[in-house]
Amino acid sequence: MGDTSIMIHEAINKLAVEQDATMRYEILGFCKTETDFNAIEIENDKSFNFTWADVQAKATELEQEANDKKNTKVSAYRKLEMTDDEILAIDPTLADHL
Repeated sequence: MGDTSIMIHEAINKLAVEQDATMRYEILGFCKTETDFNAIEIENDKSFNFTWADVQAKATELEQEANDKKNTKVSAYRKLEMTDDEILAIDPTLADHL
């Protein structure tokens, strides 16, 4: 599984870009809670048109997509009859998917 705070950051970014590709905001540290989300500073008196629940749902979706990609890679390597050690030599991030 990926780092949840990274997925939350990516989710906020994707949702913000969908709302307004020119929107600028600043996250201090990692956004891990609704309080952190509500503390995000957005330029030009704008606000997000999505909620913390939307961010969590998007983060879950992004994490599933990342896991699916890794599982697909492992499956392809398995079809080539590669061992776990060979797969990990190519991509150590696949360890949790073997």
